[in-house]
Amino acid sequence: MKKPLAVVLAGSGEYRIAESHYGKPQELHTANVLSSMGLATYITERSESELECKYKILGELYEGQGAIGAIISLLSDEGADAAILVPCDMPLLDADILRQLLDTYEEEDTIVCFRQNGLPYIEPFPAIFEKALLELMITDVMEGKITLQELLNHAGSHLIELPKDDRLLNVTDYDEQAKIVSLLNN
Repeated sequence: MKKPLAVVLAGSGEYRIAESHYGKPQELHTANVLSSMGLATYITERSESELECKYKILGELYEGQGAIGAIISLLSDEGADAAILVPCDMPLLDADILRQLLDTYEEEDTIVCFRQNGLPYIEPFPAIFEKALLELMITDVMEGKITLQELLNHAGSHLIELPKDDRLLNVTDYDEQAKIVSLLNN
């Protein structure tokens, strides 16, 4: 089975609390984790970033689609069927938790993602998305026809149930950000 491509979602850059902890931009730290797992790794472009690195940077191809259009194009160019999308806003992610996604992934899966404690909320990222689902993100989610959560609920997501896991904390949530800072400083 062919491995999915790895794409680091660089985000807007407004929350970079772990940069000083890792000694490099968060998107590079995340890319290095994915690359160390033997995955072909790419990074989406942040408008304010002049990142110099060994990874290919994916920019916006079509106005209003963000990096999703570039990711779909990349999958076509590389002959890949799926991509593992990993936000750099989750600085506690490590290879162990990401490997759970890869080890669970089967070619017939449309999405492989996490759900914590059996809650109805599905973690949209990190996740493995099939190319066809990324195309639905453009036509249905980005155009406001459905939410990302609705897409995950109705697209046959392969869920990995996890107990509460701090590695899925996101710096864009104020309460989670405080906990991340505390964990990184210990």
